[in-house]
Amino acid sequence: MTEAMEPSPELLAGRYRIDGRLGKGGMSLLHYGYDERLDRRVAIKMLRPPADLPAKPGSPAATEILDAHDRNQKRFLREIRVMAGLELPGIPAIYDSGVDKPEDGSSRLWVVMQLLRGTTLEALLGQTDYESEPLGVAQAAAISAQIAAVLADMHRVDIVHRDIKPANVMLTDGGLVKVLDFGIAILHGAGALPRLTQVGHTVGTPLYMSPEQWHGQTVGTASDIYSLGCLLAELLTGDPPFPVPADSLRAAHLGTPAPEMRSLRDGVPSDLDSLVASMLAKDPAARPTAARVYEALLPFTAPTPGGSGAAAVSAPVSRTGSKDLRDPTRPFRFPLFAPGPDETSPAEEILEEVLTDSDAELLLNRARTFLDIDRPSEAVRLLEKGVAQSRQDPALRLRLRHYLGFALFWAGEYTRAASYLDSAGDDYRKYFGPGDSVVLECAYHAGLAYAESGKPGKALPQLRFYVENADRDSDAPSILETRFIIAQLRAAVGHPEEALADLRTLRPELASAFGQNSTQVRNLDKYAARLSGSA
Repeated sequence: MTEAMEPSPELLAGRYRIDGRLGKGGMSLLHYGYDERLDRRVAIKMLRPPADLPAKPGSPAATEILDAHDRNQKRFLREIRVMAGLELPGIPAIYDSGVDKPEDGSSRLWVVMQLLRGTTLEALLGQTDYESEPLGVAQAAAISAQIAAVLADMHRVDIVHRDIKPANVMLTDGGLVKVLDFGIAILHGAGALPRLTQVGHTVGTPLYMSPEQWHGQTVGTASDIYSLGCLLAELLTGDPPFPVPADSLRAAHLGTPAPEMRSLRDGVPSDLDSLVASMLAKDPAARPTAARVYEALLPFTAPTPGGSGAAAVSAPVSRTGSKDLRDPTRPFRFPLFAPGPDETSPAEEILEEVLTDSDAELLLNRARTFLDIDRPSEAVRLLEKGVAQSRQDPALRLRLRHYLGFALFWAGEYTRAASYLDSAGDDYRKYFGPGDSVVLECAYHAGLAYAESGKPGKALPQLRFYVENADRDSDAPSILETRFIIAQLRAAVGHPEEALADLRTLRPELASAFGQNSTQVRNLDKYAARLSGSA
């Protein structure tokens, strides 16, 4: 076939050419390609199509497959939006996204991203001989500090990665570290706690999974710190802290103390050894925050002049070789981390206009529209202005704070959502009874928001209040779901026996409501069996 006869390549959105496969994950396929309009190489991530359906389209198995695909679509879209909104140097830039419609009538979700040039930490570790020339302490600290900087910004908006490991981190040109694969991050629709229809295998990579992940308990920001501690230990010594057979990994992560880095490698500073130990604490509350990890690592990111092997970078970094170009200590000539904004929105500080009742109704209607079309961040910005402009009207301000908390919840900003909903619920209870719909809505979503942000102790009273006061007829499905979440929260605060008792009481009610062989009952049994093993 001559060049003139060759068919035109398929283009996404009329401009993005798919040239080849880079890899695949559980939810998506990653390709490399070319943007014909801007003349640049790009990465293209596409949601994988659903699995082949069984012969009976309406069967429970077929329904479960379609439901899973629908959840994956929502999670994929949320991942794109959150990554695009973060605008961090430590994650790949998002260029474009859309839906492709092939001739077979199906739909394919895709996102076009920055094509990274560099090496994964998995490859770097595989190429490093720790017997003769280990990775320098400064390099290990600099890589980990950059990851901590990304996590600090992610955690500030209640995103938990849940799978920090060498394969999900890339060292790129310029020495910048990029954190990859947010596909299983805890975003809206993914959840910190499994729901009755979502209990399944533990998410994460066993060598780097936190004790709470092994237990199947609430997974919060501290879980990422534990995984980063495992990764830092591997960068320092060449091995993860618990390189034991797979059948012993669970016991090691749950009960074996973290090894001392100084006993595994000469020259590891004592303060760095102590930091790794604190990151690998079995109790999530005992681990430092990502910001603290970043600050603690900063003193160790300076290369050692005149040192030997990989630890030495005694001259200014040049562009003459890929090894120097990808030196992770290089970016520390510039700040990577800055403290987050105050919890108070800037709008609340500078807006002096007074909101009238008619203006408030227009604002609320616009906010509802933004939520209906899945643009919660737009609703949040609008409602923040409304709260700032309603200071002279306490009743209107309370209503707007309630809606702002609700919008923050759907935007996945669970920490701020919990604060607004908790305080609004307290104020509503001054005027309305415990069974009032607005009081119950605040308690329910405040409890879920606290649970999603890893605060089970604060979530429990809110969700118990909801269960005790909700209408058992009209709210029956959400009450059953909430009771399942309460059992998980009880286990998370150290009462697994009480949690198991709750599950035993709940099981016959689920069987009556959904059927003995329903997904809900099967998943309760899965969680109870998992909990029994750790009680």
